[in-house]
Amino acid sequence: MYDGSEAVVWCSLPSDRNFKFCSSVMDDMPFAQLYLGVDHDDDYLEVGLDVESINKLASLNLLCHEHESNEDGRTRCQYKIRTDDLNAIQTIVSEEALKDEQQTLIKLIDAAVELVRRDPLNESNEPHLVLLAHSASCSVVASAISSWKEQQLQNQQSPQRVEDLLHQALTVVSFGNICRSFCDGPAYIHISMYDDPWTNALGAHLGNEEGIGGGQNAVYFHAYSPYDEDLQTTASTCSLKSHNAHNLNSCLIQYLCLVMRINGIQSFRALYDSARFVDPTAILDINPKHFAVNYINHGELVIPPRIDDELLPAMIYATGGDQWLWDNDDESHTDIDEVLPDEIEARSHLEESFGYSVFEEIQETCCQRVVKS
Repeated sequence: MYDGSEAVVWCSLPSDRNFKFCSSVMDDMPFAQLYLGVDHDDDYLEVGLDVESINKLASLNLLCHEHESNEDGRTRCQYKIRTDDLNAIQTIVSEEALKDEQQTLIKLIDAAVELVRRDPLNESNEPHLVLLAHSASCSVVASAISSWKEQQLQNQQSPQRVEDLLHQALTVVSFGNICRSFCDGPAYIHISMYDDPWTNALGAHLGNEEGIGGGQNAVYFHAYSPYDEDLQTTASTCSLKSHNAHNLNSCLIQYLCLVMRINGIQSFRALYDSARFVDPTAILDINPKHFAVNYINHGELVIPPRIDDELLPAMIYATGGDQWLWDNDDESHTDIDEVLPDEIEARSHLEESFGYSVFEEIQETCCQRVVKS
């Protein structure tokens, strides 16, 4: 699926150990990885918070209440924050905590834009810069782009010129973003599930006032995950990992792979351009909303009407994505087996769309399937 025309940088939190798996799902597409945030050895950290901070974090289910104790006649409440969520909190509320990472991103953007300035037609065939980010990492990427843009505007460059350069130089792909501050300029592709509670509450998506905050001319890809929210256990309700519709390895990356594979697209900028394409000669005497089946609903991209009911669960199974589920213990796995297909059903859906032997090809590339007893 990879044509070598892009330099892809995966921006991830230290707790995300999945970029190799994501590369294999995308048919061994090569990624560079940039860690954002600080890695922690413990599962929890003890912190001191004021009442206002406690209320805000509790409203997002990021605090675990442990116990209360009396000290000097005062009641003292003990709370814990998961270290996975601490990085998310840092990316959302603290730019200073990730200043070094932002500077690295700004340097990457500088290099990409400078190349466009020198060679606007790209006659030298230099690769195009693509930044990929999931969940809270999107906040760091968005902040770095905004900082770069502000620096250029301070140098007396016109806003339109700066945005044009960004649009030519940079493609940003977000998975389940929880950020609404994407500045205008880059070519944005936002991928999320309709039933993702975090993106619905905090992110940029079409249901959020037509994607407010997602960047001008952004492209949105949405579907429904195969997971029922009621199947999630109470053990994960205090974490960003509260629902697998927000799971990159077991949902979002497979959906992106399907869209690109179905349409024979090999680069993220080509995906963006195809989704934005408007055929000036296509004049219909019947509104497409009256069609029984409307396949083409994203520019010139073909999106099958039952991609989330059939192909997405099948792709998750074939790539071994079910082994990355956040609630994957013995007790909950029985319920997950009810929403994901078995091998025969998954093979049937994939081979019907992509031809014989595709199931084995996907499994061989991902090398994640473990035969269950």
